[in-house]
Amino acid sequence: MTKPIKVSGGKARPLVQARTAFTNHNGQLFGRWETPLLYAVYSYGEHWPLFVWDGFDWYENEDKYSVTTSRHHGHTHPFRETIKVSRTWLRTMIANRIGDHRQMESFQRSMGLAA
Repeated sequence: MTKPIKVSGGKARPLVQARTAFTNHNGQLFGRWETPLLYAVYSYGEHWPLFVWDGFDWYENEDKYSVTTSRHHGHTHPFRETIKVSRTWLRTMIANRIGDHRQMESFQRSMGLAA
């Protein structure tokens, strides 16, 4: 396992876009691989995922958050189209180790999100 790159929050976006493990200098903002196909960016701990990439799509936390977490969100947005979902949805996705498209489709159906 590679040690995360330390970077200021304002310089984290390229690492998110490249899906590279990173942490900011105080450890309050970080991105890491949860599975070989599941990359997540967090603000202030695992309880608050900001973005998750499942190997195909970016998912974005649409819930409201603090001023600092809003700044983290702005610094780490991948500048790609995202699917906006709740923090709870992202946490469930991560907890269930969803990491490929077939799993995601099944997960979406089980959460009532797919047609």
